[in-house]
Amino acid sequence: MMWWWQRPRPAVVLVCLVVSLVASVTEAAVNRDHPRQPSVRARAAVVMDATTGAFLYTKRPDEQLPPASTTKVLTATLALESGRLDESVKVSRSATRVQPSKLHLRPGESLRLRDLTRAVLLRSANDASVVVAEALAGSVKSFAAKMNRRAAELGARNTRFVNPNGLPAAGHLSTARDLALIFRHALDVPDFREIAGTPESRITAWRQKRRRTFYLRNSNRLLRGYRVPVVGKTGYTRAAKRCFVGAASADGREIVVALLGSTDLWGDARRLLDFGLAQPAPTVHVTTGKKGDD
Repeated sequence: MMWWWQRPRPAVVLVCLVVSLVASVTEAAVNRDHPRQPSVRARAAVVMDATTGAFLYTKRPDEQLPPASTTKVLTATLALESGRLDESVKVSRSATRVQPSKLHLRPGESLRLRDLTRAVLLRSANDASVVVAEALAGSVKSFAAKMNRRAAELGARNTRFVNPNGLPAAGHLSTARDLALIFRHALDVPDFREIAGTPESRITAWRQKRRRTFYLRNSNRLLRGYRVPVVGKTGYTRAAKRCFVGAASADGREIVVALLGSTDLWGDARRLLDFGLAQPAPTVHVTTGKKGDD
């Protein structure tokens, strides 16, 4: 039984209907301008022109969904923007207790922040992400607040992060559009392209006189498995399914693709990339919230 105070108010219902209608009309308008649409199994997806910010394709672009490890794009971005990359950072016991995938760091070990950032982007290491968060903000909670402020500055206003790694958590949500905006910004951050575009790397942790070397292999298959290199970040949890955000350049133009909730990740990604790179470059700049836009 629904009591009178539980019934949705007419004004609230009207606002929800209007928001839904506007989103549907906007998506239809974007896709109408590009009639040959890719077949995408992902729950939500976008293709963006990286130069202008124009969206070339959208599918449920503003639906809030769990982003899994694509979260780590912003974690790495904040580390790279910190100006502290050469600092040595100590591993806490709490950081070692997070779920895999991880490096299996040990309490008291030290690593350079730059190397931790490599582990975050290439190995998708959940423990390294927590070490970064604690180093830059003192705690995971404080770092999440920092992430959310930065996301809002970049125009990602339908995003709320609870942790730095994308492990399942209540309220940890983003959208395909927001991930594209965050990634578009990351492309301009010094060292991001170089790190995200590295197929393999090694980093070192030390504790007193003992050293351990970790071998990192990039989880992004499209870095070498597509006709042009694709710089990007993967993500997966059972709830989120397969996720990806990345960018590719060809013939003087660059596109950003983002997809959430896919059951055919690499097929979806290739179809979005093929579609985006085949489109004529937009000539009108679109304000998307990227730093520096009005």
